[in-house]
Amino acid sequence: MAAVWLWFVLPGLATPLHLSACPPEHVPWPSASSSTVECQPYDLAVKESTEFLKSNLPPWDAINVVTLFGEPGGVDGLNDGIAARAVNLSLDLRMDAKFPWAASVPKDIFQDYVLPYANMNEGRSDVRGMLSSALLPILNGTNATTFQEVTAVVNGYSEAGSTASVWAAVSKSKIFFKSGSTPLIYDPMSVIAFGYASCTGISVLLVDALRSVGVPARVVGTPAWNNVTENGNHNWVEVWMGEKEGWGFIEGKPAGQGETLTDPCNKWFCDKAHFPVPNNTPVFATRFKNSTGVVYPMAWDPENDGVPGVDRTDFYAAACSKC
Repeated sequence: MAAVWLWFVLPGLATPLHLSACPPEHVPWPSASSSTVECQPYDLAVKESTEFLKSNLPPWDAINVVTLFGEPGGVDGLNDGIAARAVNLSLDLRMDAKFPWAASVPKDIFQDYVLPYANMNEGRSDVRGMLSSALLPILNGTNATTFQEVTAVVNGYSEAGSTASVWAAVSKSKIFFKSGSTPLIYDPMSVIAFGYASCTGISVLLVDALRSVGVPARVVGTPAWNNVTENGNHNWVEVWMGEKEGWGFIEGKPAGQGETLTDPCNKWFCDKAHFPVPNNTPVFATRFKNSTGVVYPMAWDPENDGVPGVDRTDFYAAACSKC
């Protein structure tokens, strides 16, 4: 029997999306332009998500397709690899009524900023499973329903307290900031194992943690303040807050205290010294889709152009020149 796609029109659709719009084993996809919800059969959603990842693999992952996605009858009886696990976990979350914000993410945002198993050229591991197992029970015990509220819990700024954050939930001792750690320690498993990282590792772990609970997030940063290498570089995190709100930005709590997603001026770097008028500080965010030709420059690997990017320079010049 051929698979059937279903569409539902929900008058006055609110965010987060109500999962009751779709029957069991169907993944909900909201429309950005209307209150229509597309219900995609789970097996087709898995196929489409897998094809998206495979068609946009960075060059160093393209030679490891079987390792990343697995194959039937794989080694040790495992059929799935790291990327396949990310596909299944992220789609399963969209169908779980306990975490309704996950289902409200449009497909294009989901594919680029929730689905991916990695951010840049950090080491690959099954961190998605570890993070979701640690954080989803915590979120289930809170009243968080919006992307901002979920981010506050994960980053340690909610009423649940810092012990409920990713910085404490996955480490025996609370993860802390330590400068000069990249590229020795910046993949999420190393950050968890060592218990510290500089801005890049802190940002990567926060992005992975947010994605593991269905929140679109990406690493963003500058390879050089004022375009001068000697001035240093910095990375932080952008979080998608909804169609109307767009992207907000924040540092992982160990790297920046007392910050919010909605106030640019409560970040230490968002000022006229770092973003003068006219601006000379370039800023780029990571993405997974590789069709734009824009590259995210890695300060620790400057000749590597294998990470697709989004040019965010104008956004930060406008936001931070006012602070």
